[in-house]
Amino acid sequence: MPFIPHTTDYKHTRVIKKKDNKSYSSPEHVKLYKSRRWRNLRAMFVRHNPLCIACKEKNILKECSVVDHIIPVSEGGQFHSWKNLQSLCRTCHARKTAAEVNKRVKERKQNI
Repeated sequence: MPFIPHTTDYKHTRVIKKKDNKSYSSPEHVKLYKSRRWRNLRAMFVRHNPLCIACKEKNILKECSVVDHIIPVSEGGQFHSWKNLQSLCRTCHARKTAAEVNKRVKERKQNI
């Protein structure tokens, strides 16, 4: 077995730019996601919508793991509105979130 040193100073860290991804930087959003009202709404939504809608459109049946806000709360979407929610798998949610962040970055660069 090869020797693998355990004393390295390297640590991989991921930097989230708070200006671009507002929902992660707002303490008020953290409180909302931890609230009993949100947990109950999320559980009920998953019971009624158990499949990822993005995968379902591609004729793939995949269980949802994320309840996503269609219009992000940071952009004025209603937090507890059933109509503003959709079921997504982690892959589709990551893709949607990355597109939203890239859109905000692009808009900010155009305004400069």
